[in-house]
Amino acid sequence: MKHTLSVTLLLSLVLATTVQARMYAVTANRGGVTETYQGNMDTGELTISWGQKTKVFAETVGYAGQTSRALVSFNGAPALTYRNAGSNTSFEVFYTLALKDGVPVIDCVYGNIRNAQNGASIRKAVCNLDKPLSSEYQDLVFAYSDKWIEASNAVSLQSVMAEPSQPADAPLGRLGEVDVALRYSTVDELMSAAPKTIATTGTKTHEVSSGNVYFVYDADGITPLSLDVETDPATHTLKRLTSAELLRAIEAN
Repeated sequence: MKHTLSVTLLLSLVLATTVQARMYAVTANRGGVTETYQGNMDTGELTISWGQKTKVFAETVGYAGQTSRALVSFNGAPALTYRNAGSNTSFEVFYTLALKDGVPVIDCVYGNIRNAQNGASIRKAVCNLDKPLSSEYQDLVFAYSDKWIEASNAVSLQSVMAEPSQPADAPLGRLGEVDVALRYSTVDELMSAAPKTIATTGTKTHEVSSGNVYFVYDADGITPLSLDVETDPATHTLKRLTSAELLRAIEAN
């Protein structure tokens, strides 16, 4: 299933928090079908209902040490999230959920990763996966993140720590004719993992956002698709930008 934002899907979402604090429900209407997702953090079960069908996935949500897996709303649709605060390299990953031919699948994986070696953030995503949902879904990201982290290891942010401080860029990727990077201008931005996302072509630059921005690849993890800019951190609402839109923004700047 090709990834598009909820606006183009004509998707409407209703969030409901049950009286039990450790349960969470997300309801989405897509293609005339109502989908209901319920996550129970006590039992670990994720229950998905659509039409006359219901499927229960065991060991899908819950806590284990310093890791957590939970049902959330992401960009106006149901998603699962995996957070690992116990690892030197911290992970916050979102797995968007969809139905394909009556089978629950993971469509996209959005990773917000912090490199333990140099502190650089890695904000990348892979879409059009259509991977059948299983209890080991969190492992999907590692097929891509290992390469992302290895590439990030070569980034030096020492100039930010120097006196006087100098900005340093951590490349994200190239989208058409546009180079995209995370720019750290101060020590505070590095320590708080709050870089600005910069788009560059030639000698011209454009500041895309000071919030989360994901460089999105197709399912092969190689072919660039877009930049997904988070416009609301609370709901993880995304605005998709193409290379042409980035070029226009750079020229206007």
